[in-house]
Amino acid sequence: MILLPIKKDCWAFYAIGKADGSSPLLDELGSLPQNHQASAKRLLAIIHNAASSPQGPRLLPKDICHRVNDKYTINEFIAGRLRLLWFYSSAERKVVICTSVFMKKSQKTPKKIITAAIDNKKAYDKAVTDNNITILEDVKDE
Repeated sequence: MILLPIKKDCWAFYAIGKADGSSPLLDELGSLPQNHQASAKRLLAIIHNAASSPQGPRLLPKDICHRVNDKYTINEFIAGRLRLLWFYSSAERKVVICTSVFMKKSQKTPKKIITAAIDNKKAYDKAVTDNNITILEDVKDE
């Protein structure tokens, strides 16, 4: 599995990447329509603030960060209608793996989006077990 750094400080935040060095999550954030750019910037600010704090995302208020799946410990950051799903690393302390971003259209997070995040977490855990994690360090954090 390939990871691209989003922000590294007291905590490290990574996006799941592809072999070519791209990240669907980062590409999606960068290609949002103009009317959602403020929410994208807010999500990145939330990540930067959480990465800079010794407590990380743990102490963020529920209106900004909360769990969407208890069994697999999938969480989301919230900025307006924009949501970013993530989970804690099973291999290292103070590491967060960001999986996807989407525009929330209803009260509940769609099951297919949560299922995709769970699949990413399972793939990450398997990659950790197989010692098959590559971090592309040459990517500049935002």
